[in-house]
Amino acid sequence: MRRLGIMFLLLAFACAAQAQVRRFDPDQKANVIEQRIEQIAEAAENENIDYNALFEQLTIYYDFPLNINTADVDDLFTLGLLNNYQIGQLINYRKEYGPILSVFELPRIDGWTVEIADLLAPFIVAEPDDGREKITFEKLKDYGKHEVVMRWQRILEEQLGYSPIDDAELEANPNRRYLGSPDRLFFRYRYRFSDRISFGYTGEKDAGEEFFQGSQPQGFDFNSAHLFLKDFGRFKSIAIGDYQAQFGQGLTFWSGLGFNRKSAFSTSIAQLGGGLRPYTSINENLFLRGAATTVEAGNFKVTGFYSGKGIDATVTTDASTEEGEDTFFEPEIVVSAFQESGFHRTPREVANKNALFQEHFGGNLDFTKDNFHIGVTGVYMRIDGTLNRRNQEYSAFRFQGRENATMGIDYAWRYRNFFVFGETARSLNGGLATINGVNINLHSRLSLNVTQRHYAKDFQPVASVSFGEGSQTENETGIYAGLEFRPFSKWTVNAFIDQFRFPWLRFQTDAPSSGYDFFGQVEYNPTSRINIYFRYRERLREINTREEVDRIRFLVPNPRKNARINFIYRVSRNLRLGSRVEYVDFKRGDEPLSQGYLVFQDISYKLKKVPITFTGRYALFQTDNFDSRLYAYENDVLYFFSIPAYSGRGTRTYLMMKYDINRNIDLWVRWAQFYFTDRQEVGTGLEQIDGNTRSEIKIQARFKF
Repeated sequence: MRRLGIMFLLLAFACAAQAQVRRFDPDQKANVIEQRIEQIAEAAENENIDYNALFEQLTIYYDFPLNINTADVDDLFTLGLLNNYQIGQLINYRKEYGPILSVFELPRIDGWTVEIADLLAPFIVAEPDDGREKITFEKLKDYGKHEVVMRWQRILEEQLGYSPIDDAELEANPNRRYLGSPDRLFFRYRYRFSDRISFGYTGEKDAGEEFFQGSQPQGFDFNSAHLFLKDFGRFKSIAIGDYQAQFGQGLTFWSGLGFNRKSAFSTSIAQLGGGLRPYTSINENLFLRGAATTVEAGNFKVTGFYSGKGIDATVTTDASTEEGEDTFFEPEIVVSAFQESGFHRTPREVANKNALFQEHFGGNLDFTKDNFHIGVTGVYMRIDGTLNRRNQEYSAFRFQGRENATMGIDYAWRYRNFFVFGETARSLNGGLATINGVNINLHSRLSLNVTQRHYAKDFQPVASVSFGEGSQTENETGIYAGLEFRPFSKWTVNAFIDQFRFPWLRFQTDAPSSGYDFFGQVEYNPTSRINIYFRYRERLREINTREEVDRIRFLVPNPRKNARINFIYRVSRNLRLGSRVEYVDFKRGDEPLSQGYLVFQDISYKLKKVPITFTGRYALFQTDNFDSRLYAYENDVLYFFSIPAYSGRGTRTYLMMKYDINRNIDLWVRWAQFYFTDRQEVGTGLEQIDGNTRSEIKIQARFKF
């Protein structure tokens, strides 16, 4: 009877919700994804992170919407738009009532709302479960999607690294200039058939690197290729070339980035490793290179993987071969640190390129039945040299040597309104780490998350992206509580409090320390066209005083407070306006208060008769110093992200044009500029510009066929 009632209500509901649940155009789909990544990117406060891997997880649904009736937990979690309770209730709803007839039915599920269904609608369809279709050559040819993306960008002002220099001086100091041109180049080809087949190639040249000459006679400095197959008989996935492997909560092993950052998605702390994925990004470190496969048998999935690739490192010793009467010593490479920038612009950086060969051997055993999951992951890593870190007390417990290993167990269990998750891992040296949490849906409008973590100071992960305050999964204990509350249909309140402690020393912190992170946001959507939110965040960590007192640097608190009001108004289908006012202050012990301000206006306008969209921003900012810097996400060309740091005093302007030449060709042109009123030099080192502006031009073309 309930199902009949639902079917009866669908017609009325569809009329009432037609303006809310609908199929979006590609630009609107991109906006949904970018809003999700903006929350993560601004929380990370790092303008150099490549978020393309996260973007890739969702863009496949541009052309191949997810069938809500066949999607499993992994597929739904990959969307990054649903919490664990909503996913669990959807699975239970399908079991009890059968296939979902329409996206308009989704708000009838416990824990779902019209707004959530509206958010999800661009990426899903509700179709009968006909099983995995048989792949034929004709289908691959007719329904497969080819894509070619080419991008060029450049800083317009002359930087020191590219300026003229005397030959004698350069010969004496070869690292005083970059080897290559200031052009940054990108090329990618990719073929996709649904989510089942993907293969492609990616090449990139960073600014300052050589291209088809010198250290790069073959062309691009970074080259990546992959072949990925999904759901072929018992083979859940097969990866050859470059790929990612992600398991559990990311504590034992996780290559790449994760969604589990502290952000306005206050209850979305748990993450679910999706196993193997193709790698199509340009980060030169966060991927594996080799082969891997996952085999499925009933409720079990078994994954095995191997990776071997060169990695950048700072070489301190390269012992030459020595011969004696009875002894032969192999050359030994000793490095002080891994290099993760991916830059190879100077002779020194080129010498560090692929200085070590790194191998990973690993596997995962996964058991999932109904609402219960448990997994065991193990990975072994070795390098063909010796890592001997500089003698710094804060890194005394970090991995050194030639080999490391980690083993862990993760679990997840859904029971009624509860979702319990966690993972515990141990590294080769005996260091332990654990994270455990629970999501509780107290009401359809109220959700709570409580997560505990303890990462021992001597835990040495091979590759970990687990939740925490620090940048490393080590030396941290904390408890996090997040709340999401929808008191009324147009209001959403998100808040979290995170108490943490660092039992050992840290960078610029010469004693055990502690702190907290509080976040609160109130969001109001009076209509589908207007979005307003107010946000306040306060974080406190202990840090050394800048100056020594009796040869001692004492710990002092350094609270950072941030307040923001953001307004978005979709005037029409063609015009979108956005405004923001933001304030931050920072205080280190007894030092004077450092303050920062940011005000900007965004505009996006799509011409009515010509398929051209203009997007722009004008921003005013003033900060006392770099400590009070502010970050703001910017719209950029497809597959690229900008989160610049606003520091000093001046303006920031960008203007972007997107031209849909036809259904198969898109063109982007983007210009952006910092104009500073408090300096006559921009940047430092070889990036220095003599002047008060830093301008960048970017051109990208995409071809689909």
